[in-house]
Amino acid sequence: MARENGLEAIEPFIGELIEAAAPRQRRKLVDKLMRAARRANADRIRRNIEPDGSKMVARKKRKEKRGKMFRRLGKARNLKIRATPDRGELHFGNPNVEDTAATHHFGLEGFVGKTREGKIIRTRYDARRLLGFGKEQDELLDAVLEHYGEGG
Repeated sequence: MARENGLEAIEPFIGELIEAAAPRQRRKLVDKLMRAARRANADRIRRNIEPDGSKMVARKKRKEKRGKMFRRLGKARNLKIRATPDRGELHFGNPNVEDTAATHHFGLEGFVGKTREGKIIRTRYDARRLLGFGKEQDELLDAVLEHYGEGG
């Protein structure tokens, strides 16, 4: 079952609208779309929900209670936007935050700590998709239509 994971379903429609606009208007629209995507992804990261709507894999059980994962990862200061007339990008701005996010997003091996003897402890994390498109596709389409409805 091949499910589209991006804006592929509405891209042809949006592409025609964007191509018809002036560069300044396109950049403004891309910025608006990226802000909506940042809002949706930040909210989802804070609630520990994957883009497809399922819950993220829980942490490994420990003796002490540690609360939700990624409490600060979804803050606006960590999720940065780059917008040009031709493209938009949502990324983690701080290299340390970006490394942590990539480790969890792709399920890589990461640093945990050191033993008393100085030996490095590493573990493989479960993959938890942090950034992606989910139900907010409708919100993004609404933003495009609203943008063009108000004349740019």
